[in-house]
Amino acid sequence: MPDLEETARSNALGRYAILDTAPEPAFDDLVLLASRICEAPVALISLVGSDRQWFKARIGLAPSEMPIEQSVCRHALKQAGLFVIPDLTLDPRTSGNPLVTGEPHIRFYAGAQLVTSDGVAFGTICVIDTKPRPEGLTDNQASSLEALARQAMSQMELRRVIAERAETALRRSEERFQALANLVPGFLWSSDLVGRATWFSERWYEYSGQSEPEALGYGWQTVIHPDEREYTITGFRAAMDQERPYSREYRIRGKDGIYRWFMVRAEPIRDAAGQIDRCYGAVTDIHDLHELQQRQAVLVDELQHRTRNLLAVVRSIAQQTMTQTGSTEQFCDRFNDRLAALSRVQGLLSRSDKEPITIQALIQIELDAFGAAAMQARVALKGPPVRLRKVSVQTLALALHELATNARKYGSLANEQGRLWVSWDTYRGEDEERRLSLVWQEEGIRRPQEGSPIRRGYGRDLIEKALPYALKARTSYELSEAQLRCVIDLPLTDGAKKRP
Repeated sequence: MPDLEETARSNALGRYAILDTAPEPAFDDLVLLASRICEAPVALISLVGSDRQWFKARIGLAPSEMPIEQSVCRHALKQAGLFVIPDLTLDPRTSGNPLVTGEPHIRFYAGAQLVTSDGVAFGTICVIDTKPRPEGLTDNQASSLEALARQAMSQMELRRVIAERAETALRRSEERFQALANLVPGFLWSSDLVGRATWFSERWYEYSGQSEPEALGYGWQTVIHPDEREYTITGFRAAMDQERPYSREYRIRGKDGIYRWFMVRAEPIRDAAGQIDRCYGAVTDIHDLHELQQRQAVLVDELQHRTRNLLAVVRSIAQQTMTQTGSTEQFCDRFNDRLAALSRVQGLLSRSDKEPITIQALIQIELDAFGAAAMQARVALKGPPVRLRKVSVQTLALALHELATNARKYGSLANEQGRLWVSWDTYRGEDEERRLSLVWQEEGIRRPQEGSPIRRGYGRDLIEKALPYALKARTSYELSEAQLRCVIDLPLTDGAKKRP
């Protein structure tokens, strides 16, 4: 019996007429985006035939095709949705694949199906890594890969419609062509070489709200964003003058008055005498992808900003630790402890959009790092839920780390008689500014020798100098023979910064 899925896939590949075609920037751009977004060295647009898989676009892999027996993508076609194998060596479907056991030793695979409008999956856009990824893709990477798959299909739909349009034109069947054109998700159109429109598909009228008389000629330009009208028409005319394809991204107003981003592509068409006399084009909605790229740019800027700040903090910690330690071994131990605290707070910050950071979580994570969970009878935490500003978390966490370090080495957590109380509350200060007051109190401590850098070095400077400077905090640090009382009072809003 014939394999019905394989038959449907072969028919779809024939209908799209894309196998063994030349590289195209539209598809090359998509694998480049997939590689960068997913941070993977290899990205492919793979089409799966009966005896081979062929790559319409590829980055990081030399062959343009490979035998079907070596295809990982064929497995992705059997499962709806995103297909992920965190470690190819551990999956029985792929563990014996020559690409896994030999060069290039691929280990991770994630693919989103390319699905035709009639529901046939005939390929994937996928990313591959030579290292396993137990965590798979992030939510943003997964949704982005699926969005890129939809864009790849939109491009393939565009190619298919243009090819079928040529066929219907040869058969002089305008009615059949228009019926087909109205099936595509975007808009199709035709014009002369100076941009006077002669025809639009029905979807143009459905989206723009224009009537046919309003849209034909130069009327279509009225729904182009004012900032891009001149850019659009001059670019189109220049492309036609040079007898080359036209491609632009610009905003088009819908009948609801809202502008969306579209990719507009056009090809000049020659008549029987070989002269270019008209142009056919297609418009594809890329609004979601455009916004995704903008969000990505914002995230990159934020990451660069945080990285610069983080490096400055690390440099300061290193300088302070080097100043206050004697031997290289002491420096390494204390510097590593402080970097570990910095790493813990970065973990909290990375999840802060989904899990807001509270003062109790910040205190608990530092105490747990020093084994306080096993000393619950001697440690008491009390206070209401209080969310912290992201800008205050890093410096405050380092201060709490120094207090916890001292408590574990010299203070209340260093002996069975010690007790630690940490309490906090909020109140309204000047100008109704909301503030946090935290009290760290220890009893039964062993005060270190005079001049010890643990109690009188970096940690105390951080509390008494850095917190007031960086966070507009008010602090006190009182150390006696057997007790320590530290108070940290800081704003929970930016109100302090806005006062003249």
